[in-house]
Amino acid sequence: MQSISFRVQVARVAVFAPAELRERNECVVMCVVMAFDAEIRKLLEAQLRPLGLEAKGISSLGELPAVVTCTPVGGILLELATSVRSTPQEKDATHALLQLFPFARFRVTGSEVRILGDEKSLEEFALRCQQFEARIARRDSRENKYLAVYLSRDSRFEDAEKTITINVGKSGCFVYSNREWKPGETVWLRLSGDETALSGTVRYCHPWGNNKTIPGIGLQLNTTLPWAEI
Repeated sequence: MQSISFRVQVARVAVFAPAELRERNECVVMCVVMAFDAEIRKLLEAQLRPLGLEAKGISSLGELPAVVTCTPVGGILLELATSVRSTPQEKDATHALLQLFPFARFRVTGSEVRILGDEKSLEEFALRCQQFEARIARRDSRENKYLAVYLSRDSRFEDAEKTITINVGKSGCFVYSNREWKPGETVWLRLSGDETALSGTVRYCHPWGNNKTIPGIGLQLNTTLPWAEI
């Protein structure tokens, strides 16, 4: 079977103690929880929330690539029984992905969650996720390119921000911006000197004021980016 390589897009996330994280939901780290049983996913969601982790529940290993290639993730938990029932193809396709994130298998006994591996408890695993730089795994490569673009919330570009790209790939790009954005927002992008407008979705944000990273937004575009070849 042909192996699939993944690259990572780091999205820096501030680390807070659990109490602070509860007060600042925008800093909560996402943890993917893989469990076939919906009740187990609900149990993990309830136990991870007080620890500053937002659970993204999926029912199988096969769903994992679709999540981690479009959403910043800080950790992955796989229920033991779900791991056992996974197909060899699913295990081969996700093996490389599991190496990119804090990862652990777990077993549920009653209402108790037991982490299998280096961490002794769910609290220890949550701490490792908080200290990890949440990231997106993507299938296409990105190249550092500084292209002058107009960034807008609408297709009319009436209040467009004059800015530049930081990196560019066929499916998206990172654009410098000091405006406020939220993941899931639709944006429009146009290259300076070109009237062709492209739409896309904000996948993650680096707000202005965090001196550890360049402010801006990571975009997934709705069409192949023609500037990737410029």
